[in-house]
Amino acid sequence: MRPSFGLLLALSIPLASTARADGGSDILAIDQAQSSVTYHLVHKLHKFDGVSKKLEGRARALPTGQVQVGVRAQVESFDSGNVNRDEHMKETVDASRFPTVEVKALMEGVTPPATFPSTIDKQAKVQITLHGVQESLDVPVQLVFESADRVRVTTSFNVSVEGFKIERPSLMFVKIDDAMKVDAKLVFVRNK
Repeated sequence: MRPSFGLLLALSIPLASTARADGGSDILAIDQAQSSVTYHLVHKLHKFDGVSKKLEGRARALPTGQVQVGVRAQVESFDSGNVNRDEHMKETVDASRFPTVEVKALMEGVTPPATFPSTIDKQAKVQITLHGVQESLDVPVQLVFESADRVRVTTSFNVSVEGFKIERPSLMFVKIDDAMKVDAKLVFVRNK
């Protein structure tokens, strides 16, 4: 199954940047070559994963310590290694009507580090839009400031497939589990 479920979750991961010395905000963009979102689904007979490395997104850090993030992925970009499963998942999430998974995230109290690398663990308020349905949740995020121009973000969380009004696919009359685990590994770099 190739749901945008995983993508949606991964997108909910906040990314940080540092505020500019002049009091403005900094913009960081996703480094596609270094970023991925993976969803994990379970059926009683097997487990499977879907990965997307085709993410679009930006993060903006304000001098107030607030970080705003927007991430988007095409549903069709998720690959589970099984073409038939991926096609079925696109049908399941109605990808022709809802081709993207979008995530908006907000984090408070992100203070730019004085030295690098530096790690910060935070909670992010995330709004995920999948299958035309918006869900809000809090997710744990780890920010690793590798330099003043590069931030690595990781997160892992669970979402409900049915929470997005998606009928769970079945195999041999048994539906997949409702819980979908999402792992996101994102790298944001400063626009130059």
